[in-house]
Amino acid sequence: MIVYGISYFFTEFGPNATTFVYPAELFPVAGRTTGHGIASATGKLGGFIGVFLFPILLSAGGLLAAESMAAAVSVLGILVTVFMLPETKNKSLEELSIEEVGTPDGAVTRAA
Repeated sequence: MIVYGISYFFTEFGPNATTFVYPAELFPVAGRTTGHGIASATGKLGGFIGVFLFPILLSAGGLLAAESMAAAVSVLGILVTVFMLPETKNKSLEELSIEEVGTPDGAVTRAA
């Protein structure tokens, strides 16, 4: 039970923050539920693909190949999260909800 608890903690510690908490801070209020849906669906699709491909990789290249692929995908996920998504620390939800809106004349204004 302790091993399960520890593994569950680390499963929820990273991916859960990325797919549940982060979209609530990142997306503007008008599109927040859509952002949650997309993030959740993408996470579940990734989980499905991983569970589907793991036995194939295991039989093709052994445990080392399967675990190495899982590690590579995890590293890719952290790199995308760190370098491509904006930092939300020390910002209020009001600051994060401001989105840029293009006008017909090409100017960009900020709207809440």
